[in-house]
Amino acid sequence: METKNELRKKILNIRNNMSREDVINKSSSIMNKLTDMDEYKNSNTVFIYMSFRNEVATVELIERMLSENKHVVIPYTDTKNTVLIPSELKSMEEDLALSPFGYYEPVYEKLRTVEPERFDLIIVPGVVFDRQLNRIGFGKGYYDRILCRKRKGVKAIAVAYDFQVLEKIPAEAHDIKMDMIITEKCNIH
Repeated sequence: METKNELRKKILNIRNNMSREDVINKSSSIMNKLTDMDEYKNSNTVFIYMSFRNEVATVELIERMLSENKHVVIPYTDTKNTVLIPSELKSMEEDLALSPFGYYEPVYEKLRTVEPERFDLIIVPGVVFDRQLNRIGFGKGYYDRILCRKRKGVKAIAVAYDFQVLEKIPAEAHDIKMDMIITEKCNIH
């Protein structure tokens, strides 16, 4: 079996070479499936990532959630302490700044910290997944530290392109499984 690093490199290469059109079409399909779910409809406070490069696009969904008056919480990356600081987003125009890594995140001076125990739904990015709901991210454990604090019954739903879901990937005891993975082709529970 390939190592996590080998799998990460291989899948990122495929994802990085997707056409803009593919990203938009597949992301739209994935987000439509997500917003049709009761977990989404019944959520009030949603933790979601700001997409960058060719990740499943989240900006339109974030704008929709803001217009629906949901509490949208996005991560600020504290690289010194290797933690994500969840912060409520009120305005796409005023609350965001470009991080050194090239994605948008909350302006540090405007952080409105929200504890993970308050989330009703968590939308999780990742690089590689498998049919047993395991996830490989970028290898720093940022999301595992958030996911281990979620309330019982709150779903962690990964959004990914179908090619990111393999039959089986290496997983360790401390890795936190997803509750569901949504791709443009299927939902995996």
